[in-house]
Amino acid sequence: MPSMLSSIERMGNKLPHPFILFTVLAVMVIVASALLSLLGIAASNPQTGEDVYVRSLLSGPGLEFMLTSVVSNFVNFPPLGLILVVMFGIGLADKVGLMSTLMQVSVAKAPPSLLTFCVFLAGICGSIASDANYLILIPLAAMVYHSVGRHPIAGAAAAYAAAGAGFDASLFITVGDALFAGITTEAARIVDPDAYISPVDNYYFVACSVFVLAIVGTLLIDKVVEPRLQRTLPMSKEFKSDEVAPELSKAEKRGLKLVGVATLVYLALVLLAVLPEASPLRNPEGGLIPSPFLRSLVPLMFGYFVTIGLTYGIATGKITSSRDVPQRMAEAASDLAPTLVLFFAISQFIAYFGWSQLGQFIAIEGSNVLQSTGFTGLPLVGAFIVMTAVLNVFMTSGSAQWALMAPVFVPMLMMIDFDPAFVLAMFRIGDSSTNIISPMSPYFSVALVYMQRYKPDMGLGTLMATMLPLALGFLIAWSAFLMFWLVMGWQIGPGVYMMAS
Repeated sequence: MPSMLSSIERMGNKLPHPFILFTVLAVMVIVASALLSLLGIAASNPQTGEDVYVRSLLSGPGLEFMLTSVVSNFVNFPPLGLILVVMFGIGLADKVGLMSTLMQVSVAKAPPSLLTFCVFLAGICGSIASDANYLILIPLAAMVYHSVGRHPIAGAAAAYAAAGAGFDASLFITVGDALFAGITTEAARIVDPDAYISPVDNYYFVACSVFVLAIVGTLLIDKVVEPRLQRTLPMSKEFKSDEVAPELSKAEKRGLKLVGVATLVYLALVLLAVLPEASPLRNPEGGLIPSPFLRSLVPLMFGYFVTIGLTYGIATGKITSSRDVPQRMAEAASDLAPTLVLFFAISQFIAYFGWSQLGQFIAIEGSNVLQSTGFTGLPLVGAFIVMTAVLNVFMTSGSAQWALMAPVFVPMLMMIDFDPAFVLAMFRIGDSSTNIISPMSPYFSVALVYMQRYKPDMGLGTLMATMLPLALGFLIAWSAFLMFWLVMGWQIGPGVYMMAS
């Protein structure tokens, strides 16, 4: 185990920073486009019958494109606006303390018989709070487990598994949904210039996945992980924790009640706006799929989180003047600075990939190989998920990994009629499941530090052995659930199936 961890860590450390990686990839696209264009390489588009020739980025038009489109590539990058708007809303609610309070209530007040299940629900849905999910829930779950006489490291493992391995499932629309939808939209436009993937295009599947993963995680913690920890890392009866269970103040309790009221009022107003058949939020036929309503979910979500953030912040005294609101939003936006820098490199890479028509060329040739070998359907789904899970061990940034994979695989699979939103659903499973066993993850060491509060001599090998059953369990169960979903022929999101047609 230690040697395997060391090998993974060495290989991961050899990868450059994602910004440098995408800069190098952009240069590679420039060189490859010039070589393939010089050779006159072309592929026949099966949908239009036209030959697609690779265009050189080192030609006159190519140089003009690269020099004149730098700003527009970045500014028009679909995830950019989505993630900023969503983060303004969610960030306000987070900065006034609402997210952490909700996690404390959902775990600390859980009945003992449902404790593990509640930890998983809170951790999986807590991805809406981003990094705070790890930093708050792991020590909180360990403390609550210890307070009821259970192994605290099992509680920490449950919280870490929920936050990491279940990262891409949620009952709420998250920043990640907006980010992934934007990258998928940009990749899909290599084939279809009018393509649009909504942040809710995977919602039916990922919302139901929350309960599947919570059940699987509960069974693994209670029946496998905790019994093993009791044998290998028994806690002495004299052990005392210095941590004290957090108690909510009167203002926080009042704030939560008001948030509940505000939520009901907001939902009622949205329903009143959507339910009438003549609503401008419906399509001309009076339906909701597709409709302006589905395209308005990001601003509606922004409005909701601003509403509950203001409600809670005013009730608890975290917001005392109008100036506090933009200040809290600015604090949240500052957390996105590294992501925005990465977006600059990613947007140039994808733009070069699309203009040169390398994306279409690879998509056509790749789809021809898949069809000629018969490697489609469920075997292809399984292989894609496993490949994503393996890559995720070495590249734990979901946005960077998807920005690398989407321009290649989304157009390729669209050529064999896969819906781009379904390709994203497959990616989510692999991108989440192996987060908790990657030494490259910044939270791998964070989880270990929290666990060492209870067992100071606990090492990385023990952490890996503790988390491996959970990672494999989530990967297998979540993949099987997707297969079951496909067999049943259900929509993975509003109007979205496995096949586009």
